[in-house]
Amino acid sequence: MGKRKYLGKVNEHYIKNSKSEIIRVDEQDIKGYASFIKIKEVHRPCMVGNICIYDNGYKELCFLPDDEHWTLWALYDDKGDIIEWYFDITRKNAVDEYGNPYCDDLYLDAALMPDGQIIILDEDELKDALDNDKITQNEFDMAYDALDKLKENNILNVKYMEMLCSRLRSLFAI
Repeated sequence: MGKRKYLGKVNEHYIKNSKSEIIRVDEQDIKGYASFIKIKEVHRPCMVGNICIYDNGYKELCFLPDDEHWTLWALYDDKGDIIEWYFDITRKNAVDEYGNPYCDDLYLDAALMPDGQIIILDEDELKDALDNDKITQNEFDMAYDALDKLKENNILNVKYMEMLCSRLRSLFAI
């Protein structure tokens, strides 16, 4: 199985000072846990290729939907513009015995760029995990099924992501 990621704490090794909030979302068509982090100061900027995803003044919105096999990370720059929507395909989204929401990452990822481009990532890691018995064939198939469902349900869509993230951000006090 991939890495366990706790809501609001995934990339804290980059973040020196921030303000965050975690909430339970129980709206009619949106259920799950969400976090919003305002990054005041970083230890060092986080670069992925030529794209900076964490720096002073940036923000991160995360959503772990109930009964789904994906988690959304929406990353915003210091002007409030979206950098990307990043999706971890997950084995499960759950809450631990202490009430901390988390997801178990299943290697496969997708990024939706502001121009609508969809980038599928880490297929090699997923295949390697299967070949090395870190995941089962069922989990391998579940990862691709979850990705297909994101596409079929039009979730990997800029307009939908803008609407969803706007709704989620409006629920936070910070």
